[in-house]
Amino acid sequence: MALHLLSRRRSIILAGVILLMAGHGSSRAAAVDAGQSTLNDGYSLFYDFCKQESQLSLLLWVKTMPPSISDYAKRIATTAKDDMALLKAMGVKDTSLRLDKVSLPGFEINVRQSMADDRKQQLVWGSSGADFAKALTMTQSETTNYGLHVAKVLSETEPDHDRARAIRHMYDQWLALHVEAYRLSR
Repeated sequence: MALHLLSRRRSIILAGVILLMAGHGSSRAAAVDAGQSTLNDGYSLFYDFCKQESQLSLLLWVKTMPPSISDYAKRIATTAKDDMALLKAMGVKDTSLRLDKVSLPGFEINVRQSMADDRKQQLVWGSSGADFAKALTMTQSETTNYGLHVAKVLSETEPDHDRARAIRHMYDQWLALHVEAYRLSR
């Protein structure tokens, strides 16, 4: 009877160790999945930001503006298009990288859409002449600030050294555009 209890006790301990090891493996896999999901959120947010900013130069068709503001809008649109191309290339090279997956709450998505609608209203219909130039630099100051911080956090989160360096370069460009908005608003 004592041998039977000892054997049963060993079986229970062994089963517990196996369960712990299996649980540890699945928690490690869950952590990897969560990390990839976070990266995908960051890449998707940055890609969406670039997609919106790539449209800025379209304002040149409907608005007149000083050459310095026009050049600024073109640089933003060009930077955004270049960054989108780099992000797409990264996604092609690494198929686990998603540019179309953001897990934001619906409320946050609605807030962001409301802000974008307000910017569009202000820029397209709400101002002209000198007021338009000021509105553009103000909205771009806000927008580029958001983009540079998405790029900054993404570069700090990205475990791949080469991609992190590329994202950091994007951050530097958006920071320069952000600083330029202040200079132009004077």
